Amino acid sequence: MNFDGFDFDDNIKQTFNTLDIQGRVPHAVVIESRDSEKAMSLAVFLSMYAVCTAPIKPCGSCEQCHKARNKAHPDIKYVELPKDRKQNSIEQMREIIKDSIIKPNDSNAKVYIFPFADTRLSEIVQNSFLKLLEEPPQNVYFILLCENSKKLLTTILSRASVFRLKTKDVFSEDAVEGARKIIKGILSAKEYELMQALYALSDKSLADEILLAVKLFLRDGMAKSIGADAVFDEECAGELARRFTRAKLISMIELTENAKLKIPKHININLLTTWLCGEYRRISWQR
Repeated sequence: MNFDGFDFDDNIKQTFNTLDIQGRVPHAVVIESRDSEKAMSLAVFLSMYAVCTAPIKPCGSCEQCHKARNKAHPDIKYVELPKDRKQNSIEQMREIIKDSIIKPNDSNAKVYIFPFADTRLSEIVQNSFLKLLEEPPQNVYFILLCENSKKLLTTILSRASVFRLKTKDVFSEDAVEGARKIIKGILSAKEYELMQALYALSDKSLADEILLAVKLFLRDGMAKSIGADAVFDEECAGELARRFTRAKLISMIELTENAKLKIPKHININLLTTWLCGEYRRISWQR
């Protein structure tokens, strides 16, 4: 395999190289990572591998690779949420099942990528997917991205190969303190406290780390809400679980990830923090 342009740890590279040499790259892959950008990067890499026409894949130079890298390939489908829905629908999965048996348009393979599969795929939707995972059409690949693979059905996991990406869980004191203030601002009834806390994101060298820590705080809140132990911060997790439903915490995690993607390309940080504050407040107070 050709990993040029992709930054994966040596274990992942060695694993996929071995699978490639043995001709055993799985048709169903679960990518588990706390960093959704890293998970998506591996999904893009695998989609390029699936459609590439070169002997050593992915070459990164052929037309198929270019389309796949730019997320513009007609045979690679990113399964997004239906409008005004927080989870993928059973109708979407039925359409995917029908579509999977149709021959590819431009390449010799089809790829379906499911972002946030652990929160967006309900048990009913996952169950409807089982037969397709067990007996997929030739050259059809499924990639499920998640933060916690244990939230997927064991029957799904038994039909897929799970790859866990390493992420750094060591944060600077400034990042943790900034994230804690944002969480306290989310919990506060006073909007200006959240706006004041979000001002920490104006330091772009710290912003990404702060938002990743915010995600871990929120994830701990989700864990507490279902009776599991918090990993990152027990006290904040308890407050979040008491105040917000699981659905609201999921929405906040996705909002935080969206903001994390916007930070590098956003020039006006004031507009970004104002938008983020408004969205956190909307989620907090919606019924």
